[in-house]
Amino acid sequence: MEQSAEASNPPRVSSSASGTSTTEDASQPAAERRRQIEGLSWADGTTVEASVVSVGDAVKPPGDAISDRAAHDLPEGEQLLGVLSDARPVVLSKGLPYTVDETGKYSLYWADSKRDAATDDTSWSIHGDTVVATVRGVDGGSATTLMAYDDKDGIQEIKDFQKASDSNSESLVLDGGKVYWSEADAKSRRVVSIPLAGGSKKVEAENAGAVYRTDRGVAVLTQEDPQSEDTMNQIGGVQLLDGTELLHATEEFELGGFSGDPYSPRPIMNGGSTLSFNLDRGENSFNVAVLNFETKQAWLIEIPDGRIPFGQSTSGSYSFIAWSAEQMEELGSLGNEAVALDASTGELFAFSPENNFENIFGNDKALAWSTKTSSGSVSFASEILE
Repeated sequence: MEQSAEASNPPRVSSSASGTSTTEDASQPAAERRRQIEGLSWADGTTVEASVVSVGDAVKPPGDAISDRAAHDLPEGEQLLGVLSDARPVVLSKGLPYTVDETGKYSLYWADSKRDAATDDTSWSIHGDTVVATVRGVDGGSATTLMAYDDKDGIQEIKDFQKASDSNSESLVLDGGKVYWSEADAKSRRVVSIPLAGGSKKVEAENAGAVYRTDRGVAVLTQEDPQSEDTMNQIGGVQLLDGTELLHATEEFELGGFSGDPYSPRPIMNGGSTLSFNLDRGENSFNVAVLNFETKQAWLIEIPDGRIPFGQSTSGSYSFIAWSAEQMEELGSLGNEAVALDASTGELFAFSPENNFENIFGNDKALAWSTKTSSGSVSFASEILE
């Protein structure tokens, strides 16, 4: 329901195709627009009310020169995996992860004794400053090993990880010496954990469709039946493992995007206290909601009509959002426009490199991205957001 400051000023109602509606006070100036996200409330029961901003409101940071950034070429066969918290990009080269400095010099970010441990069937991801690999055995995965490495703790391994989980490393969370993941059977989903030092698997939360690392500990996305097509975009909220609720959702709330489609990701959160997700505003148009649990502030970022936000990364207080190219035949490709919202200040920054984005990775204030030219050549760069 829409709230209007004056009864004589008829309200304007906006509803989404997915069932989640937002309400806007049409009497307010554009710079002060606010909307309630129907069916969503903070832990204290107050409704989530968001400041509405357009990507056209974004400004380039002072002295920003991202369009002229000297990027490093990414040779064919190499892959940008992500970025460390100090803004060093991590590139997969010859089957192993390397960091790249400002001059383009590669340095192996892996234990020498594990140089030959990775195989062609290895899944890689970055969690803070830890590079994680799940290495599947030659027999198709029954002997999968999880390895986690950083400069501080060296290498840690969980042998026969496949016996505990069939999860890939992208869906894992590392916190307090444990690895957490979400797993499912025919009836439900749950979040489980196992110590990196070894031990038995433990069920941490039932009816949980995703797991997150936050400043306050590990949190889960509560979902009763996420495998049903009718309810897969409905959630119960977000809560810590001790049961402390961070966000509450009713049946009136649905995540946006296309049901069952990669354009409709689960809410994104990687450290910090900020979470983002898509909301469908109808006619193939979307908003991206960004919520700060600590300050109880929220923003709705209006994506240009007809574009789909699917190049997203939320880490620490920053949410980085890119969207599809303008040409419909390039719907599966990102354009060269993006914004970054700092949820601690509400500042919205614009980024427009010369070529289209290919991949985007955030790690708190560190950001890395790769771009692709029309001829297919790929380059990458990184920076610290200030």
